[in-house]
Amino acid sequence: MIDASLDIPRRLNDPPRMFWWDIDVALLVLGAALASMVAGFFVSGCAVGLLLASAYGRAKAGKHPAFALHLLYWHLPAFMTGLKRTPPSYLRELAG
Repeated sequence: MIDASLDIPRRLNDPPRMFWWDIDVALLVLGAALASMVAGFFVSGCAVGLLLASAYGRAKAGKHPAFALHLLYWHLPAFMTGLKRTPPSYLRELAG
């Protein structure tokens, strides 16, 4: 018999998860595993992916849920973000 309570999320605003990781942390592990599989170093690449995911998970602990988007905005050039109505990230003076 299947327990129907497992299909209902406990909170509606929970971020998407893969196993026990948030999706952005899981994508780091999967991306490193894929890149290492292509390069021929699968086991060591998975270990590096786990270390990267662990460091990123510690860095984003207790921060805004869109921490990854904030990192991308501040560290990528403006033509890669595609944002038209926001000022460039290198302008760091606040009006007011």
